[in-house]
Amino acid sequence: MKKTYLYLRNKPVLEIENYVCRILDFDLLPVSVRYEGIEFDDVMHGWTESRSLSIGRTNAKKILTGFGISQSNPYLTAKLFHFTSLTDCYWMKEEGDQAVWEDVSLFSNPLEKSVSSTALLGVPGYFKDRLQNGMASVKPQIHTPELTAQGMSAKAWIREEDGIYLYKVGKKELAACCILDALGICHVSYEEVPEQKLKALADEKYQNKIKDAGEKVVKSKILTSEKRSIVSWEAFQMYCAYREEDEFSYVKSKYPQAYYSMQIADYILGNEDRHGANWGFFMDNDTGKLGELYPLMDHDHGFSEEEEILSQTSEERESLKDAALRAAGIADWGIDYEAVLTMTKPEELSRKQWEGVQERAGFIRGMKDF
Repeated sequence: MKKTYLYLRNKPVLEIENYVCRILDFDLLPVSVRYEGIEFDDVMHGWTESRSLSIGRTNAKKILTGFGISQSNPYLTAKLFHFTSLTDCYWMKEEGDQAVWEDVSLFSNPLEKSVSSTALLGVPGYFKDRLQNGMASVKPQIHTPELTAQGMSAKAWIREEDGIYLYKVGKKELAACCILDALGICHVSYEEVPEQKLKALADEKYQNKIKDAGEKVVKSKILTSEKRSIVSWEAFQMYCAYREEDEFSYVKSKYPQAYYSMQIADYILGNEDRHGANWGFFMDNDTGKLGELYPLMDHDHGFSEEEEILSQTSEERESLKDAALRAAGIADWGIDYEAVLTMTKPEELSRKQWEGVQERAGFIRGMKDF
């Protein structure tokens, strides 16, 4: 069995040989496997699986068909592109592979627009001939994050003149953006993608499918870079479990405003989907140290009309409402509820959805006043 190396940019941090892991730089290991007793399965059947395209993602089957890749082997799919991602700067290669970070980096190399068109709008494409013998070459002919991107919505990474953007189908992001702006809560900014930008990806037929579904294509600028990664909450939970430390005590003591504001934001937005993969921390790629919570994002499952939604970000078994009440009772956090109660309804929301937002914002404000 060839040795396999896990890298952070051009720095080898882990060596795997004969199913045995040898740590080369503990402080720079991925957070989810950063512990002294790291085992083969933790990496090859844990960390690598978190970097594979979900077959349930919109347009996933079209992407895999275009590459001529099996739908039943997510490991091989991600391996084709050295497990690269735009979430961080980790990647893997086998002994003898002469590739360096500059060859495989998704941050610096051109991204394949034809794959992006398939991922975002479902445009059929054939990409298999861009791979050498079914495997990425030392210097890959094609670079795409779409085979390692997470999530279920139709989306794609697009490089524009001023940087990389995530395009996604999801008009609710625009409404959430307006509301979070009004509340004064830190979040990722979204804007609608101009029609001329979409024309560069697909013809009118595919654009009209989005319009006919009553949706919009929105975009947000990338949070990560070759200097800074993001680490999901679920990865941090694994890190804490190895050390028998309490992850909630950490986040509440280090970043209370960001954490408690998130509880309030999710209640007001009626967000059903703040799972452990769509919130977390920044990480410095030079030191491996965790930083602050990154801005709130991913609200295309917001504005639920369910009366009782359980919190996914609380250590308690409680509803979003209870978590928000507790958060609001701890401190003020500088949240401007009145701004939401007096603002105009975002056009992306129905009247009923907007009334729900205002009712929830008014309830929290009223309880604080009381």
